[in-house]
This record gives sequence, structure tokens and C-alpha cells, in this order.
Amino acid sequence: MPLFTRLFVLPLYALGAFMPLAGAAQDWPNLDPVLFAQLANKAEHVEASFFLPNHSDPTQATEALGFVYEWIEGSAGSVGISVGRYAIAHPGPQINYLGPVSQIWGHGPRDAAFYPDRIEVTLTTAKENDPRCCPTGETRYTIDRLTGAASKLWSR
Repeated sequence: MPLFTRLFVLPLYALGAFMPLAGAAQDWPNLDPVLFAQLANKAEHVEASFFLPNHSDPTQATEALGFVYEWIEGSAGSVGISVGRYAIAHPGPQINYLGPVSQIWGHGPRDAAFYPDRIEVTLTTAKENDPRCCPTGETRYTIDRLTGAASKLWSR
């Protein structure tokens, strides 16, 4: 099973974030090659990837955020994060890389919202006294569509 399916489709389906698999999520192609081409230095070092489209049905989606977590060579299991913005054209879907997102950190991206002037997304992040292994907080980011720069809306 492709990494995309294990990390994007199945967890969201289990959480009820999609229509039943027969209705939507199964129709997405394997997006790992698309994400890895722009966001990964070495595909064999990718620990996780996430694709958050503005619609669960690939025939309706027009844009997305892609996340790749890649093992940092020489580290004791640390990962780096690379985030990109994507346009989705039809028929297809044809997925086109628009550029990187900067100044964003965290794990488990979720709750992406696409607005005319910005994109928002929530990630799990460390609270002040959390050990590095076990973050318990969350941060909501806003991403500027023109620059790709992220900034914090809130943390809790």
C-alpha cells in the first residue's frame, strides 16, 4: 500500500473526515511521487507524507498542501519538514507544484482551510514544558498565498 494511502487516506477515513471510501478517497492516485519530487531530498528517507486538498473528491479539488517528513541523515531519528502548495487541474487530476511554504513546524497536519487570501492549517506542536518526543499542543498557521510564508494564528 503506498505511503500516501497509509498516512493520508486511511487515517482520515478512520476519523470520518471523508465520505465512505467507495465515494471519494479511493479515487486519488498515489501522490508520493508528486510530493517527493519537490519536497524530499531522498525518497528513501521519507518517514511520512500528507496531502491536504481543498476537497476530498479529486474531481472537485482545485488546490492542496503537501507535507513531507524526512529523516535527517546522521540524526538519532529526527525529521525535517517540507511543505508545498499545489494547484490541481482537470481533467486528471493534474497536480502542479506552486512553491514552498516557509516558517511552519509541527506534525500531523490537519484541518486545512482554503480562503481567497490565505490557507490555514493546524499542526501538533510542543508546548513549553513538553519533551521533544511527545508534543501535546497544537498550532494554527495561516499561509500567505503570495509569499508562501506561514505565521502563527494561535497556539494552545
